[in-house]
Formats: sequence, C-alpha cells, structure tokens
Amino acid sequence: MKRILLSLVVMLVLSVAFGGVAKADSIGTLTLSDCGTAGTNCPAATYSFNVTSTSATLTITISGAVTSANDYIGSVDLGFAPSGTISGLSLTAAPGTLSNWTSTTGSLNSNAGCGLNGGAFVCATALPSNPLLIGQGGVYTWTWTYNAIDPTLINPSVHVGTQYGPNVNGSWNGLIVSQVVNVPEPASMTLLGVGLLAMGLVALRRSLAN
Repeated sequence: MKRILLSLVVMLVLSVAFGGVAKADSIGTLTLSDCGTAGTNCPAATYSFNVTSTSATLTITISGAVTSANDYIGSVDLGFAPSGTISGLSLTAAPGTLSNWTSTTGSLNSNAGCGLNGGAFVCATALPSNPLLIGQGGVYTWTWTYNAIDPTLINPSVHVGTQYGPNVNGSWNGLIVSQVVNVPEPASMTLLGVGLLAMGLVALRRSLAN
C-alpha cells in the first residue's frame, strides 16, 4: 500500500515538474535541402534552436555543398514572441569574432541585415563588412540574452531566419531561409504523467478491493 501511494506521489510530481519545464522552453529542429518556402539555392542545413524566458540559441549545421553565391552567412534571426516583448537584448555568443556582429529585436531585412520588428525577434548581422564564411560540415551558433519575459508569451511556432550570400553580383538581396517551426505542445509530458497517475489509481482501487 505504501509503495503504491509513494508511486502515485512521484508520478504526480514528475508530471507537474516536467510539464512546467517544457512550457518555459521552446526547442526545435528544422532540416532543409535549400531555402525552404523562401526559394532555392541555399545550402542544405539543419537549424536547431532553444528559446527560454531569458535567452535564445540558434545553431546551424551546414550539411550540403556551398557555392560562391551562398558560402557566407550575413544575418540570422529567431522570432518567438509578440511585438514589444523582448528588451535588454545582448548577443553573447557568435561564430567567428563576436565584435563583428550586431544585434537588434527586429527580423531579417530582405536587402541586407536586420530590420525593425518591435521586440518580437532576436536578430544578429555581420553585414555589410564581416559576413561569416561557411563550409560543408560547419557548425555555427548564436546566443542572445534579454530581460526575463513571461514564459507563456513564447510562441510554440518559432520563426527561423538565415541570410546567405553574396548571391548574384555580390548582392545580399535574396537567398533567405524564412521558415516557421511548430514546436510540439508542452502539455504532452503532463498528459503522460496524468495517464500514469490514472493507472496508479486503478491499481490502488484494486488493492483496496482485495
């Protein structure tokens, strides 16, 4: 009897704990053979992100061959909150030399760099002078920190953006990955815990009946 009661308590605690942790983070992966819905001619790559109430990280792994038109990354962004949410932004890690990059709370600008979007995005750009040279097999990571936001404001649909170039005639116009990734609802862990708890209650009822 004591073992059954102890098991029920443990399952309830785990379901609540893990459900809460999942709700605070938005973690996802996107694998594309080109630019996704934005077009073609981007190198094949995997985009992994982790968004929390105080930081966001984007890692890009280049799996495909690069060409003279797409062997640089000029800017990257993540969009995950309503406008006006993100403040106190700081870029704390970036590939290459950190000082080559500047950050804003805007989205990618199709002409080059980061635009303005009122605190809904985190963006980093090394344009116009210091784009990042990339190669097949390379792994590149950016991390932003910001003032703590309400975890419930983190959108489960995260926008992932990357600007490749130099494109035709040395221009940075185009070759943008602009994709929305739907992260599974965090309630799944809680539902699992509730299901296990229900099974435990059935077992307890049967034990009491005997």
